[in-house]
Amino acid sequence: MQDLVRYARSPGTLIASRFEGPDETICTCCQHARATVSVAGKALCPTCLPAYALDTPRIDEMASLIWLPHVDQGVLSRLALALHAVCAQQGEAIGTATTGPAGHAGAIFAELRAQAGGLIERIGTAQISHLREAARNLSQAPLQRQHVASGIRVLHHGVGLPDEPNSYRHYLNTLKEGSSS
Repeated sequence: MQDLVRYARSPGTLIASRFEGPDETICTCCQHARATVSVAGKALCPTCLPAYALDTPRIDEMASLIWLPHVDQGVLSRLALALHAVCAQQGEAIGTATTGPAGHAGAIFAELRAQAGGLIERIGTAQISHLREAARNLSQAPLQRQHVASGIRVLHHGVGLPDEPNSYRHYLNTLKEGSSS
């Protein structure tokens, strides 16, 4: 399981780049979806990307931090992908869906987003762009730090990278087309 605090303390820049590998490469985080991007040598799917691309400009538009210690990051990413896919099937965005399956997906997503409050209490922020600074301010005591680090997760908002805002919607459409064939 990824320790986001340790990762945030690592040197170097963590920005996404195009994945230069075979099309069938599976995401190293969720072990489920096809990898399309790379960060620090890790092949990632678009849903897992924000958990690793901490220094990407405007990353807070793409995802946010939440406190969810009982769910692994890969499992959360698969759940977020499923919620976004349900909404995309109905042609709705996750934040505006109110009825039918998309409305249920939107309600679950809202509950997940509400978990940011627990993290703000612990580290003072739910913004990925502030995680590096917050991580530096956390205790160095292994047990105390592990208690905080073990619950930090990244929740994808269902939007693409700032320089490619429609890329996530395109990714969802590709998945939808693949499942209907």
